[in-house]
Amino acid sequence: MAVNSSKFVYVPIVKSKGGERWALSNLLQDTRPRVLPIVELHDHNSKELDKHLEATGEELAEAWSERFYLDGIWLHGEAGSPSILDRVFSYARDCSLRAIPVVRTTFSPGSLHRVGAIVEEDGRGCLIRATPDQLGDTARFDAVLEAIGLSPKQVDFLLDYRGRSMDLAHDVPSVPYLAEWRRFIAASGMFPRSVSNLPLRTWQSLQRFDWTSWQAGLASGLPRDPIFGDYVTRAPGAPAGGGNPPVNLRYASDDFWAVRVDGRHQDGDAPEMHSICESLLEQPFFRGEEFSAGDMEIVRTADPEEGPGGPMQWLQWGVSHHIEQVVDQLTSVAA
Repeated sequence: MAVNSSKFVYVPIVKSKGGERWALSNLLQDTRPRVLPIVELHDHNSKELDKHLEATGEELAEAWSERFYLDGIWLHGEAGSPSILDRVFSYARDCSLRAIPVVRTTFSPGSLHRVGAIVEEDGRGCLIRATPDQLGDTARFDAVLEAIGLSPKQVDFLLDYRGRSMDLAHDVPSVPYLAEWRRFIAASGMFPRSVSNLPLRTWQSLQRFDWTSWQAGLASGLPRDPIFGDYVTRAPGAPAGGGNPPVNLRYASDDFWAVRVDGRHQDGDAPEMHSICESLLEQPFFRGEEFSAGDMEIVRTADPEEGPGGPMQWLQWGVSHHIEQVVDQLTSVAA
C-alpha cells in the first residue's frame, strides 16, 4: 500500500457539538497535524441562527486552530443556501477559523456562486462531497467547478459512502478527474445508529467495516489511493438528541468497536459507568491511560469516587480514543 508517512492524513467526519470539540481540542500534539476533520454544523434548534453561529464559531476556535472542512448541511440542506453559506463563513472569519467550504453537486446555482465568492476571499479551495451513485454524472461536477471558478487541482474530493462499506475497486476508476484532485478522500460510517438493542453488561464487538473495506480497496491496486475518512463513533446523519440514552461506552480496536451497554441514563445519573470503565481496563484491547485524553478519563472514571460523566462525556472519551487509534493505525500502515 503506497502511503507516504510524512504526508498521510486522517479525515474524521464529526459534528460541531461539545463531545467532538473536546476530542479535537485534547488530541496529542503529534496527532493534530495528521488530522483534517470535516465538521458538520449541528442545527441551532430554538436559538437564533446568528447567535448559534457566533457561539459555535467561538467554541470551535477554542478547540481547533488547524485547517478543517466546514459543512453546513444540517442548516441549509442538500441544495445549500446563499444567505446561510454567507453567514456561516462570515462568522468563521470573525472567529479566525481556517475553514474550507464543503460543496455538493446538489447545490443550487446561487449556492455554488456563493461558494465561489467564499473561496475567492479565503483562498483555501473547497471540498466536493459526493456519493458513489453521483459519479456517473460528470457534467454535474463540471458545473460545480465552473460555478466556483476552480480547477480540480485546487479542490479536494470526498467519495462518501455514508452508512455503507467502501467498494473502492468498483468506484474509484469512475471518479472524474481522479488524478487531478488536490486531495482524494474516501469515507464510510458503519457504526450503528443505536446501541439500545445490544445485550447488557457484556462487551460486544462491532466490525469496523469502514476501516477494513478501505484496506481491502487499497490492496486491490487502485489507480489512486484515497485518504481514509470515517464518522468516528457516530452513525452518519444528524446527531440524535433528547430522551434518556443508554449508559454506554464505545471503544475502537484495530478491526472492531468494543461496545458495552448497561441500563439507561436516568435522572442525570449513571453509576453503571464506573463498572463499565473498570471492566474496560481489564480488556486486552485497552490501550492504556497515556494513549489518549479519552483513555485517561476512562481510567479516572473507573474509580467509584469520581463522577460517572454523562452522554456528552462518554462520546468525548470514545471519539478522542478513536481518532488516536486511527492515526496510530495509519502510522503503522505507512511504516
